[in-house]
Amino acid sequence: MKLCQTTLITILLALSSLSASVTFNLNTSTAPGFTDTSSTLVVRGSMNGWAGNDWEMTNIGGDYWTYTNDTLSDGEYEYKYVVIDDLGTESWESTDNRALTVSGDTDLPQDFWENGTTPPYMETDSVDVWFRVSTAGIVGYDGDTMYVAGYMNSWNGEPLTQEGDSEFWSRQYSFDPEGELVAYKFQHQLGGWESVNNRTVTVSSDTTLGWVYFDNIPPSDLEAVYNSVTLTVVDEAFVFEDIQFKGQFSNWNLVQGYDDGTNGDETANDGVWTAVIDSVVGPNSYEWGAVECDSTCYDGIGNDNEGGTWILDLIGEPNQEFTIEDDGSISGSTNITIPYLGDEITKTVIFSVDMTEWLDEEGSTGMPVFSVARGDQMQVRGAFNGWNCDDPADCEMTRTPGTNIFSLATSVTGYPSSATEFKYFMELDSSSVDHLSQIYGDIYNDIGWEDSPQFGGGNRFFYLGSDDGTGLLELPLSGYYDLPTGGVVPCCRTVTLTFNVDMVDAVEEGFDASEDSVYISFKDRWLKYLQGLGDDYKVYATSNGDGTYSLDASFVGPFPWHMTYTWGFYDVSEVAYIEEGGGFGFGRFRARYHHANANNDCWWRDYNFPQDTFQVEDPPLPVEEFNPDSICIPLAGLGDDIIPDEYFLSDNYPNPFNPATSFTFGISSSSEVNINIYNILGQKIFAFNKGELDAGTYEFNWNGVNQNGEQVTTGIYFYEMEVENDFRDIKKMTLLK
Repeated sequence: MKLCQTTLITILLALSSLSASVTFNLNTSTAPGFTDTSSTLVVRGSMNGWAGNDWEMTNIGGDYWTYTNDTLSDGEYEYKYVVIDDLGTESWESTDNRALTVSGDTDLPQDFWENGTTPPYMETDSVDVWFRVSTAGIVGYDGDTMYVAGYMNSWNGEPLTQEGDSEFWSRQYSFDPEGELVAYKFQHQLGGWESVNNRTVTVSSDTTLGWVYFDNIPPSDLEAVYNSVTLTVVDEAFVFEDIQFKGQFSNWNLVQGYDDGTNGDETANDGVWTAVIDSVVGPNSYEWGAVECDSTCYDGIGNDNEGGTWILDLIGEPNQEFTIEDDGSISGSTNITIPYLGDEITKTVIFSVDMTEWLDEEGSTGMPVFSVARGDQMQVRGAFNGWNCDDPADCEMTRTPGTNIFSLATSVTGYPSSATEFKYFMELDSSSVDHLSQIYGDIYNDIGWEDSPQFGGGNRFFYLGSDDGTGLLELPLSGYYDLPTGGVVPCCRTVTLTFNVDMVDAVEEGFDASEDSVYISFKDRWLKYLQGLGDDYKVYATSNGDGTYSLDASFVGPFPWHMTYTWGFYDVSEVAYIEEGGGFGFGRFRARYHHANANNDCWWRDYNFPQDTFQVEDPPLPVEEFNPDSICIPLAGLGDDIIPDEYFLSDNYPNPFNPATSFTFGISSSSEVNINIYNILGQKIFAFNKGELDAGTYEFNWNGVNQNGEQVTTGIYFYEMEVENDFRDIKKMTLLK
């Protein structure tokens, strides 16, 4: 009996040694997009009769799948991977069978769908992300191609791939693996943008995003209804020769209007332009507007500023909107009236922008970005030149010799009381792009457009005004981004800014304080780029327990005194980011300014902004009054009437001093002045340059800190005044603590 038991144990041990644990590993980044959360992946082969779903794989994140079986005996096998969609349709790999040799426990190398164990691309550290949208909630959807646009393609819509005959569309993009925050939206046909706020995802590992409904609208029991909509523009001035319509109903493509008694227009040449839009699907709402076209009218998509003149800009109204109701009836606005705007006039408009705080030149103390030596160029782009620089004569600005001011004089034709919108644009030469990229990383696309804090990130504008006989209109001098001289926190100083918001009104937008997160989205792209932050940088706030939230954001100089931003919250229940603002008009962003401490020798200190209130309504968002005269700087003029006959530098007072001292200097003509401070070893510890100063007498205050904002020690110091190549003087002072 003992012998039989021993024999049985031996046999069982021998049998157990014939079975092995085999782990299959699959990467589906080479698959055409069907591998997603609704699909099942299985392993089938000679070991399981090439059938069944028992060997189902588990998704372990993104494009990575695995399955382990511990019943295989040693031997030779063949197998393939199979995907089964939510309709039960099977798709086998189209390549040859894979070979498997089992000899004990085996952890197979990673397979790639239809590509063996070698990826069909060079191995990189990039992150692959699949974007996915469902069309099930689009009323009247009939198979139109879907698109995605975002930071990964410079907001140029690119087509998605339909997953079989399903409602799902997807596309893959690759990213660098630093945990980049990517903003994007889907489009129903090219240009048919979702109306929701930008979607965002942090890409840190290969992943297939969970699908979302287009516009976050799920399917409903409502049936699609259709109606024809007649849109009209009433031209009371009879000045327009060609009006075309566009809106969400046409994915912002132009639709010809008529004033000839045909195509739905009732009466020829009566100033009423008509467009009949057939088969508009509802229930749904549509924004729209009209364009006065000329020979340059752009028959394109999406950008109101391309192609003639956007009629609503002329009369200062937002986009119009009409709705196809559940029963097919039409409500809302289907008519635009253009009042008499006066006869067209032409004037030479003089644009001027100050680049002092943006120059990358010797002696500059602002943000080192713009360099004439590298070929960079300042431009004006606006409605009067098609928002481009196709004709340098009406776009390129010229530097006034001896100054940091760039100007352009160009002819502009328009109506006296109509606003003409524009922005200043920094056109960086390729050498500057390379230079900046080496220091700060890849430069953001289209970073040259300014977002003026004075206009809340919106476009600047001017009025030609009535004909005064001069034919000239000189616009006020502005700083690029409205940044005035002295409005930059100096190099290497860290300043912490505190932001506060009351979220009471956000409840109307679905905000739930028990689960949703509040954040600020910073909008100054140069700030984010030079600080090494992502283009969609957010900082999350902490609840104060009373419906208000606060957050601290620290930046290291040089950075500007203005902050442009919007408040938002992440809606957990809707899986969506809800933000204030939007559009391109005045107040699309909030704007605030932090200030140097006038009671502490004009030192840039931490700053606490007044409390904001989350704004549910459309823009404009609140914009703090722009007052560059409030900038506190350590250089003060003592009066235009105190103009010396020659250059001079006074003794400092008090001397010895603790902690601050001051001295005066005078210049007999407009000159660029440098103030330098050295320690006893002759090392320069502080430098100041404000660019060219007018002739006069000035007072300079020094609070005993070096260029890095550190308090210096007791000792002897030297202060120097340099006036170009004309004058130089050095004096001694003593700090006692």
